[in-house]
Amino acid sequence: MEEFSISIIKLNEKKYKDNKRNYGIDLLRIFSMINVIILHINLRLNINNLKYDNEKFKIIWRLESLSFFAVDCYGLISGIVGYKKYKFSNLIYIWINASFYSFFFSLYFYFINRINFKNMILSFFPILINNHWYINAYFNLYLFIPFLNFGINNFNKNKYRNIIFFYILFFSFYNILGHILYFKTNDIHFLNNGYSAQWLIVLYIIGGYLGKYVIINKSNINLKNFVFYLFIYLFSAFLSSELYFFLINIKSQINRKTFLIDYLSPTIIIEALSLLMIFSKLSINNKFLIKFISFFTPLTLNITLIHLRLFYEGVISFNWVNIFNKNFTIIVIYLLGIIVYISCGLVDYLRLMLFKLLKIKQFCLVIEDKVPKLIEKILT
Repeated sequence: MEEFSISIIKLNEKKYKDNKRNYGIDLLRIFSMINVIILHINLRLNINNLKYDNEKFKIIWRLESLSFFAVDCYGLISGIVGYKKYKFSNLIYIWINASFYSFFFSLYFYFINRINFKNMILSFFPILINNHWYINAYFNLYLFIPFLNFGINNFNKNKYRNIIFFYILFFSFYNILGHILYFKTNDIHFLNNGYSAQWLIVLYIIGGYLGKYVIINKSNINLKNFVFYLFIYLFSAFLSSELYFFLINIKSQINRKTFLIDYLSPTIIIEALSLLMIFSKLSINNKFLIKFISFFTPLTLNITLIHLRLFYEGVISFNWVNIFNKNFTIIVIYLLGIIVYISCGLVDYLRLMLFKLLKIKQFCLVIEDKVPKLIEKILT
């Protein structure tokens, strides 16, 4: 079977031949963030308030089910790329990044009298005041990575596989069973429907197994496997949305959305795993695409900080999207997701240049070196 690869322009330059870098995983980060933006655009379009008889109801919810994999993918990728090493300086860098944008936006809203001086000062501590659930959860996950990595690197392969099987069975399928039997919208309490550090920890552990035992080489995906995993992804999304419509038709006791369009849902996890198997095996040899991926990958996490504040503070409105008929709405939303991603990425590039000028990375490395020594002195 012929290998499926992206190779419009073959590279000869040595600087692009990085055998250790999996550009497919990086491309999946970008694709996932675009889908996160699409989810937030849907929220700004009041997807939860759409009536079932609205002509756009089904197409918007189908788009939702196609995009909901994004956060699970991020959690899995964290484990895939993070199980081998841990840098305390990265934790500090995450805090500084979050503080920078939190204070920047708060300063603006202070000057236009939207917030008071106290709230502006509190914006220096975005992790403590929980400005954004994912950054807060990711920060808390990072605190436990040294212990998670120790387990990932020392567990017997078969025992590790069995633990993952139990996690998926208990946290995902057991949760679905609870919904089916009791028609409740609350999940296993401490996971908060996936909006929590606990769920990211579970995904990190699963991702660690994938990185260590499944995605361990850069062999290209063949066309047969590409079609297979793409079919699994599309079928899982189809199952999520169509079951929702079925439940509405039979007037079941459901609230705002189906429990299958949820971070804990088996179908959403299968979507994320299927896309991982596709992207991680892509052979990317296009010079322009590698430059694009290399440029935007370091900016991707901060894009969520930028676009969310712009969306929820009303700086950007999407009400005008409603003028399009249902046949064009999904295309417009996807294009908006890409445009917002690129625009916010270019904004964050300015932040990156400022941080390079101020040597923030070097500052984080100094703290990484000094703090453990200081703690050791205190304890001894």
